[in-house]
Amino acid sequence: MLSTTLIHVCPHCQGQRLYKNGHTVRGAQRAKCKDCQRTFTLAPRGPRHSPALKKQVLSAYQDRMSLRGIHRTFGVCYQTVMKWLGEKSRTASRLRGHVAALPGGRRA
Repeated sequence: MLSTTLIHVCPHCQGQRLYKNGHTVRGAQRAKCKDCQRTFTLAPRGPRHSPALKKQVLSAYQDRMSLRGIHRTFGVCYQTVMKWLGEKSRTASRLRGHVAALPGGRRA
């Protein structure tokens, strides 16, 4: 019988001196590096929503659908939609070359 040993390293400093540091809300194991004192998830999951769903949600928002309606239709939280809109406006402003206003009146 073969056995494999999995050695975790810190994604920030590549150190191997780690210790367990609780769990995330979704149940994944967290760790803390003894060298750089940063915390991270040992086995992070990929994105929760697919790029196709993100595109559909942003299109629905541009078509004047309410945030509550987006939540009911697609099951995406309004904070997530606002984050996606902020990312989109920052990307568009870099292409145009000026500072974009984030949702809520803040500047990037």
